[in-house]
Amino acid sequence: MSFWQSIFKTGATDVKPAQTQQPSSFERSTRVDLQGLIQLRYQSSQIALGAQRKAYSALSGHYTSPFKGRGLNFDEVRPYQPGDDIRNIDWNVTARTDRVHTKVFKEERERPVFIIADLSSSMYFGTRHCLKSITAAKAAALFAWAGADNHNRIGGLVFNQQEHRQMRPRGGHQGVLRFLKMLTDFHNYPMDSDSVEQQTVYSNGNNSELLFARLQKLIHPGSIVLFASDFINTSEADLKHIHHIARHNDLLMAHIYDPIEAELPPAGQYAISDGEHYQEIDTRDPSLRQAFHQSFNHKEEQIEQFCMHNQTNLIKLATYDKITEQFIATLGKDSSVRRIARSRH
Repeated sequence: MSFWQSIFKTGATDVKPAQTQQPSSFERSTRVDLQGLIQLRYQSSQIALGAQRKAYSALSGHYTSPFKGRGLNFDEVRPYQPGDDIRNIDWNVTARTDRVHTKVFKEERERPVFIIADLSSSMYFGTRHCLKSITAAKAAALFAWAGADNHNRIGGLVFNQQEHRQMRPRGGHQGVLRFLKMLTDFHNYPMDSDSVEQQTVYSNGNNSELLFARLQKLIHPGSIVLFASDFINTSEADLKHIHHIARHNDLLMAHIYDPIEAELPPAGQYAISDGEHYQEIDTRDPSLRQAFHQSFNHKEEQIEQFCMHNQTNLIKLATYDKITEQFIATLGKDSSVRRIARSRH
Protein backbone atom coordinates (compact mmCIF):
# COMPACT_ATOMS: atom_id res chain seq x y z
CA MET A 1 0.00 0.00 0.00
CA SER A 2 1.38 3.38 -1.03
CA PHE A 3 1.59 6.46 1.18
CA TRP A 4 -1.33 8.06 -0.66
CA GLN A 5 -3.36 4.89 -0.23
CA SER A 6 -2.70 4.92 3.49
CA ILE A 7 -3.86 8.53 3.62
CA PHE A 8 -7.10 7.97 1.75
CA LYS A 9 -7.87 4.58 3.24
CA THR A 10 -7.34 5.70 6.85
CA GLY A 11 -10.07 4.37 9.08
CA ALA A 12 -10.93 1.35 6.90
CA THR A 13 -8.69 -1.13 8.74
CA ASP A 14 -10.19 -3.72 11.06
CA VAL A 15 -7.11 -3.87 13.30
CA LYS A 16 -7.31 -1.63 16.35
CA PRO A 17 -4.13 -0.44 18.05
CA ALA A 18 -3.45 -1.59 21.60
CA GLN A 19 -4.89 0.82 24.11
CA THR A 20 -1.65 0.97 26.07
CA GLN A 21 0.54 1.99 23.12
CA GLN A 22 1.39 5.61 22.52
CA PRO A 23 0.29 6.63 19.02
CA SER A 24 3.09 7.28 16.53
CA SER A 25 3.43 10.63 14.77
CA PHE A 26 1.84 9.08 11.67
CA GLU A 27 -1.11 7.76 13.69
CA ARG A 28 -1.57 11.13 15.40
CA SER A 29 -1.81 12.79 11.99
CA THR A 30 -4.15 10.23 10.39
CA ARG A 31 -6.24 8.81 13.26
CA VAL A 32 -8.33 10.48 15.92
CA ASP A 33 -6.81 10.04 19.38
CA LEU A 34 -9.64 9.88 21.92
CA GLN A 35 -7.33 10.76 24.83
CA GLY A 36 -6.11 13.79 22.89
CA LEU A 37 -9.68 14.98 22.39
CA ILE A 38 -10.37 14.55 26.11
CA GLN A 39 -7.28 16.58 27.01
CA LEU A 40 -8.65 19.53 25.00
CA ARG A 41 -10.96 20.02 27.97
CA TYR A 42 -8.23 22.09 29.65
CA GLN A 43 -8.14 24.58 26.76
CA SER A 44 -11.88 25.01 26.30
CA SER A 45 -12.43 27.41 29.21
CA GLN A 46 -10.72 30.17 27.22
CA ILE A 47 -13.38 30.19 24.50
CA ALA A 48 -16.36 32.56 24.76
CA LEU A 49 -19.49 30.46 24.44
CA GLY A 50 -21.29 31.82 27.48
CA ALA A 51 -21.17 34.02 30.52
CA GLN A 52 -18.84 33.97 33.48
CA ARG A 53 -21.56 34.85 35.91
CA LYS A 54 -23.85 32.23 37.39
CA ALA A 55 -27.38 32.08 36.02
CA TYR A 56 -29.83 31.57 38.87
CA SER A 57 -32.78 29.67 37.47
CA ALA A 58 -34.33 26.24 37.45
CA LEU A 59 -32.41 25.46 34.26
CA SER A 60 -28.72 24.92 34.60
CA GLY A 61 -27.25 26.66 31.58
CA HIS A 62 -25.44 30.00 31.66
CA TYR A 63 -26.95 31.57 28.54
CA THR A 64 -29.67 34.15 28.19
CA SER A 65 -32.09 32.97 25.54
CA PRO A 66 -31.77 33.85 21.86
CA PHE A 67 -34.36 36.10 20.26
CA LYS A 68 -36.12 33.13 18.67
CA GLY A 69 -39.58 32.60 20.13
CA ARG A 70 -39.05 29.00 21.23
CA GLY A 71 -36.18 30.10 23.43
CA LEU A 72 -38.69 31.64 25.86
CA ASN A 73 -40.80 29.98 28.54
CA PHE A 74 -44.24 31.28 29.54
CA ASP A 75 -44.22 32.89 32.99
CA GLU A 76 -47.47 34.79 33.69
CA VAL A 77 -50.22 37.05 32.38
CA ARG A 78 -50.29 40.67 33.59
CA PRO A 79 -51.96 43.96 32.58
CA TYR A 80 -50.56 45.52 29.42
CA GLN A 81 -47.85 48.14 29.92
CA PRO A 82 -46.53 50.70 27.41
CA GLY A 83 -43.75 49.10 25.36
CA ASP A 84 -45.07 45.53 25.57
CA ASP A 85 -45.16 43.56 22.33
CA ILE A 86 -48.76 43.60 21.07
CA ARG A 87 -48.18 40.14 19.60
CA ASN A 88 -48.11 38.78 23.16
CA ILE A 89 -51.54 40.10 24.11
CA ASP A 90 -53.71 37.40 25.68
CA TRP A 91 -57.04 38.04 24.00
CA ASN A 92 -58.92 35.49 26.11
CA VAL A 93 -58.00 37.19 29.38
CA THR A 94 -58.52 40.62 27.80
CA ALA A 95 -62.06 39.71 26.75
CA ARG A 96 -62.85 38.16 30.13
CA THR A 97 -61.61 41.11 32.23
CA ASP A 98 -62.37 43.91 29.77
CA ARG A 99 -58.79 45.09 30.29
CA VAL A 100 -55.81 44.46 28.01
CA HIS A 101 -53.47 41.76 29.35
CA THR A 102 -50.25 40.46 27.91
CA LYS A 103 -48.27 37.25 28.30
CA VAL A 104 -44.88 37.50 30.00
CA PHE A 105 -42.06 35.13 29.17
CA LYS A 106 -38.90 34.38 31.06
CA GLU A 107 -35.61 33.61 29.42
CA GLU A 108 -34.62 30.02 28.83
CA ARG A 109 -31.06 29.86 30.09
CA GLU A 110 -30.09 26.46 28.79
CA ARG A 111 -28.85 26.36 25.20
CA PRO A 112 -28.01 22.97 23.77
CA VAL A 113 -24.77 22.73 21.81
CA PHE A 114 -25.03 20.65 18.64
CA ILE A 115 -22.01 19.69 16.54
CA ILE A 116 -22.10 18.54 12.91
CA ALA A 117 -18.85 16.93 11.70
CA ASP A 118 -18.33 16.15 8.02
CA LEU A 119 -16.13 13.07 7.65
CA SER A 120 -16.60 12.53 3.93
CA SER A 121 -13.76 11.08 1.86
CA SER A 122 -12.48 14.55 0.91
CA MET A 123 -11.82 15.22 4.60
CA TYR A 124 -9.34 12.32 4.78
CA PHE A 125 -6.65 14.41 3.13
CA GLY A 126 -3.72 16.37 4.46
CA THR A 127 -0.21 17.46 3.50
CA ARG A 128 0.68 19.55 6.54
CA HIS A 129 0.58 18.34 10.15
CA CYS A 130 -2.60 16.18 9.92
CA LEU A 131 -5.65 15.23 7.89
CA LYS A 132 -8.52 17.69 7.57
CA SER A 133 -10.71 15.15 9.36
CA ILE A 134 -8.40 15.28 12.39
CA THR A 135 -8.64 19.07 12.48
CA ALA A 136 -12.43 18.82 12.30
CA ALA A 137 -12.47 16.32 15.17
CA LYS A 138 -10.32 18.58 17.35
CA ALA A 139 -12.51 21.58 16.58
CA ALA A 140 -15.61 19.55 17.45
CA ALA A 141 -14.09 18.37 20.74
CA LEU A 142 -12.98 21.86 21.76
CA PHE A 143 -16.42 23.25 20.99
CA ALA A 144 -18.12 20.44 22.92
CA TRP A 145 -15.98 21.01 26.03
CA ALA A 146 -16.63 24.77 25.84
CA GLY A 147 -20.37 24.05 25.84
CA ALA A 148 -20.06 21.64 28.76
CA ASP A 149 -18.12 24.27 30.72
CA ASN A 150 -21.35 26.29 30.68
CA HIS A 151 -23.43 23.30 31.86
CA ASN A 152 -25.23 22.85 28.55
CA ARG A 153 -26.28 19.63 26.91
CA ILE A 154 -24.08 18.33 24.10
CA GLY A 155 -25.28 16.49 21.02
CA GLY A 156 -24.09 15.96 17.51
CA LEU A 157 -24.04 14.17 14.20
CA VAL A 158 -21.13 12.81 12.15
CA PHE A 159 -21.55 11.68 8.56
CA ASN A 160 -19.92 10.61 5.33
CA GLN A 161 -21.29 9.55 1.94
CA GLN A 162 -22.50 6.16 3.18
CA GLU A 163 -23.74 6.57 6.74
CA HIS A 164 -24.24 8.88 9.65
CA ARG A 165 -24.45 8.58 13.42
CA GLN A 166 -26.26 10.92 15.72
CA MET A 167 -26.57 11.62 19.41
CA ARG A 168 -29.31 13.70 20.94
CA PRO A 169 -28.08 16.38 23.38
CA ARG A 170 -27.08 15.01 26.78
CA GLY A 171 -26.02 16.89 29.85
CA GLY A 172 -22.70 17.10 31.64
CA HIS A 173 -19.24 15.95 30.74
CA GLN A 174 -20.62 12.45 30.22
CA GLY A 175 -22.49 13.83 27.23
CA VAL A 176 -19.21 15.15 25.80
CA LEU A 177 -17.44 11.84 26.38
CA ARG A 178 -20.19 9.90 24.61
CA PHE A 179 -20.04 12.27 21.66
CA LEU A 180 -16.23 12.06 21.44
CA LYS A 181 -16.40 8.25 21.56
CA MET A 182 -18.92 8.26 18.72
CA LEU A 183 -16.79 10.69 16.72
CA THR A 184 -13.60 8.68 17.26
CA ASP A 185 -15.17 5.36 16.35
CA PHE A 186 -16.79 6.79 13.25
CA HIS A 187 -13.51 8.29 12.07
CA ASN A 188 -11.19 5.38 12.83
CA TYR A 189 -13.51 2.38 12.38
CA PRO A 190 -16.43 3.49 10.16
CA MET A 191 -17.48 -0.07 9.29
CA ASP A 192 -17.02 -1.54 12.78
CA SER A 193 -20.52 -2.38 14.01
CA ASP A 194 -19.24 -3.18 17.52
CA SER A 195 -18.67 0.53 18.20
CA VAL A 196 -22.14 1.62 17.12
CA GLU A 197 -24.41 3.19 19.72
CA GLN A 198 -28.17 2.96 19.77
CA GLN A 199 -28.34 6.45 18.31
CA THR A 200 -26.59 5.29 15.15
CA VAL A 201 -28.58 5.53 11.94
CA TYR A 202 -27.33 3.86 8.77
CA SER A 203 -28.41 4.51 5.23
CA ASN A 204 -27.30 3.04 1.95
CA GLY A 205 -26.10 5.77 -0.36
CA ASN A 206 -26.64 8.48 2.23
CA ASN A 207 -28.54 11.39 0.66
CA SER A 208 -27.08 14.63 2.02
CA GLU A 209 -30.23 16.62 1.33
CA LEU A 210 -32.32 14.18 3.36
CA LEU A 211 -29.66 14.24 6.05
CA PHE A 212 -29.76 18.02 6.41
CA ALA A 213 -33.56 17.97 6.31
CA ARG A 214 -33.40 15.53 9.24
CA LEU A 215 -31.05 17.89 11.06
CA GLN A 216 -33.68 20.63 10.96
CA LYS A 217 -35.91 18.42 13.11
CA LEU A 218 -33.12 17.08 15.29
CA ILE A 219 -31.65 20.45 16.34
CA HIS A 220 -33.73 22.24 18.98
CA PRO A 221 -34.40 25.90 18.02
CA GLY A 222 -32.18 28.24 20.01
CA SER A 223 -29.20 25.89 19.99
CA ILE A 224 -25.58 26.80 19.34
CA VAL A 225 -24.44 24.81 16.32
CA LEU A 226 -20.98 24.11 14.92
CA PHE A 227 -20.70 22.77 11.38
CA ALA A 228 -17.14 21.61 10.59
CA SER A 229 -16.48 20.71 6.96
CA ASP A 230 -14.37 21.45 3.90
CA PHE A 231 -17.70 22.12 2.08
CA ILE A 232 -16.42 20.39 -1.04
CA ASN A 233 -19.47 18.12 -1.22
CA THR A 234 -21.98 20.67 0.10
CA SER A 235 -24.64 21.25 -2.56
CA GLU A 236 -27.00 24.17 -3.11
CA ALA A 237 -29.84 22.02 -1.75
CA ASP A 238 -27.79 21.37 1.40
CA LEU A 239 -27.20 25.10 1.82
CA LYS A 240 -30.93 25.76 1.80
CA HIS A 241 -31.34 23.45 4.78
CA ILE A 242 -28.31 24.99 6.50
CA HIS A 243 -29.90 28.40 5.92
CA HIS A 244 -33.01 27.17 7.75
CA ILE A 245 -30.87 25.91 10.64
CA ALA A 246 -29.12 29.30 10.81
CA ARG A 247 -32.47 31.12 11.01
CA HIS A 248 -33.47 29.34 14.21
CA ASN A 249 -30.08 28.79 15.85
CA ASP A 250 -26.70 30.42 16.34
CA LEU A 251 -24.53 28.75 13.70
CA LEU A 252 -20.75 28.75 13.47
CA MET A 253 -19.30 27.50 10.19
CA ALA A 254 -15.81 25.99 10.44
CA HIS A 255 -14.12 25.81 7.04
CA ILE A 256 -11.43 23.13 7.22
CA TYR A 257 -8.77 23.19 4.51
CA ASP A 258 -5.27 22.00 3.70
CA PRO A 259 -2.62 24.53 2.57
CA ILE A 260 -2.09 22.70 -0.71
CA GLU A 261 -5.77 23.32 -1.54
CA ALA A 262 -5.12 27.05 -1.42
CA GLU A 263 -1.90 27.08 -3.40
CA LEU A 264 -0.02 24.49 -5.43
CA PRO A 265 3.38 23.27 -4.18
CA PRO A 266 6.60 24.81 -5.54
CA ALA A 267 7.13 24.63 -9.30
CA GLY A 268 7.92 21.11 -10.46
CA GLN A 269 6.43 17.84 -11.65
CA TYR A 270 4.45 15.77 -9.12
CA ALA A 271 2.80 12.37 -9.23
CA ILE A 272 -0.46 12.29 -7.32
CA SER A 273 -2.88 9.49 -6.50
CA ASP A 274 -6.02 8.82 -4.49
CA GLY A 275 -5.08 5.16 -4.17
CA GLU A 276 -6.85 4.14 -7.35
CA HIS A 277 -6.10 6.77 -9.96
CA TYR A 278 -2.69 8.26 -10.74
CA GLN A 279 -1.78 11.44 -12.55
CA GLU A 280 1.13 13.79 -13.02
CA ILE A 281 0.80 17.55 -12.74
CA ASP A 282 3.26 20.23 -13.77
CA THR A 283 3.07 23.11 -11.30
CA ARG A 284 5.53 25.14 -13.35
CA ASP A 285 2.65 26.35 -15.51
CA PRO A 286 1.77 29.89 -14.33
CA SER A 287 -1.75 29.71 -15.76
CA LEU A 288 -2.41 26.48 -13.84
CA ARG A 289 -1.15 28.00 -10.59
CA GLN A 290 -3.29 31.09 -11.08
CA ALA A 291 -6.42 29.10 -11.98
CA PHE A 292 -5.91 26.82 -8.97
CA HIS A 293 -5.51 29.77 -6.59
CA GLN A 294 -8.52 31.60 -8.05
CA SER A 295 -10.66 28.47 -7.69
CA PHE A 296 -9.91 28.28 -3.97
CA ASN A 297 -10.52 32.01 -3.50
CA HIS A 298 -13.85 31.73 -5.31
CA LYS A 299 -14.89 28.91 -3.01
CA GLU A 300 -13.88 30.93 0.06
CA GLU A 301 -15.87 33.92 -1.17
CA GLN A 302 -18.95 31.74 -1.61
CA ILE A 303 -18.67 30.49 1.97
CA GLU A 304 -18.11 34.03 3.28
CA GLN A 305 -21.10 35.36 1.34
CA PHE A 306 -23.29 32.60 2.73
CA CYS A 307 -22.21 33.41 6.28
CA MET A 308 -22.74 37.14 5.78
CA HIS A 309 -26.18 36.56 4.29
CA ASN A 310 -27.18 34.35 7.20
CA GLN A 311 -25.40 36.51 9.80
CA THR A 312 -23.31 33.68 11.17
CA ASN A 313 -19.67 33.55 12.17
CA LEU A 314 -17.05 31.82 10.04
CA ILE A 315 -13.85 30.31 11.35
CA LYS A 316 -11.14 29.18 8.93
CA LEU A 317 -8.99 26.29 10.11
CA ALA A 318 -5.95 25.09 8.18
CA THR A 319 -4.57 21.70 9.14
CA TYR A 320 -1.50 23.32 10.70
CA ASP A 321 -3.41 25.96 12.72
CA LYS A 322 -3.52 26.09 16.51
CA ILE A 323 -7.22 25.50 16.87
CA THR A 324 -7.72 27.08 20.29
CA GLU A 325 -6.08 30.32 19.17
CA GLN A 326 -8.26 30.43 16.06
CA PHE A 327 -11.42 29.98 18.11
CA ILE A 328 -10.38 32.76 20.48
CA ALA A 329 -9.55 35.04 17.54
CA THR A 330 -13.02 34.41 16.09
CA LEU A 331 -15.19 34.29 19.21
CA GLY A 332 -13.07 36.11 21.81
CA LYS A 333 -12.12 35.04 25.31
CA ASP A 334 -14.71 33.92 27.81
CA SER A 335 -15.07 37.12 29.81
CA SER A 336 -18.66 38.23 29.17
CA VAL A 337 -21.95 37.19 27.65
CA ARG A 338 -21.33 36.79 23.94
CA ARG A 339 -23.52 35.35 21.25
CA ILE A 340 -22.08 33.13 18.55
CA ALA A 341 -23.98 34.76 15.72
CA ARG A 342 -23.47 38.39 14.79
CA SER A 343 -26.01 40.87 16.11
CA ARG A 344 -29.20 40.90 14.09
CA HIS A 345 -30.12 44.29 12.72
